[in-house]
Amino acid sequence: MNNSNSWFVVNVKPKQEFIAEKSLKLYGVKVYLPLYKKKVKKSKKKIKVVTPLFNGYLFVQFSIEESYHKIRFAKGVKKILGSSNYLWTIDNNKIEDIKSRESNGIVVLKKEKETFKKGDHILIDEGDFDGWEGIFCEEFPDCKRAMIMLTNIGFSSKLIVPKKYLLLNSRN
Repeated sequence: MNNSNSWFVVNVKPKQEFIAEKSLKLYGVKVYLPLYKKKVKKSKKKIKVVTPLFNGYLFVQFSIEESYHKIRFAKGVKKILGSSNYLWTIDNNKIEDIKSRESNGIVVLKKEKETFKKGDHILIDEGDFDGWEGIFCEEFPDCKRAMIMLTNIGFSSKLIVPKKYLLLNSRN
């Protein structure tokens, strides 16, 4: 049964979200590819690029009886998620919730404040010490700065950095 308020989850081929979106729109179905701005390093500088919010996926509203095979074999589409008995759907309210967070067609993500514990391995992600690693020592009372012990130099040294520059280092 196809609920006209539901969106189907479509898995696309690697790096072909925009190709799949364009080819699906040619069939006259509703397609939603949420986008956001992601920070990436390019030539040692950080720039923001527009990229899909859900890498490898987009959402499509269509009639199964009329469009399943067209959608399934559209350029850039890998598969429609689910099984032959039941296709996965996302309720229209969820899509509208994502759309409500958009500004000029780009989803604005809320930045979560990272909380660090003494001894956490961290990575400095911005500023003069971008790319340096350390161990979290303490947060200052203003909650904006932190002291870290640098670990990727040949001697022990503590450094005070803006807390917003720090990320948990998943490599350790």
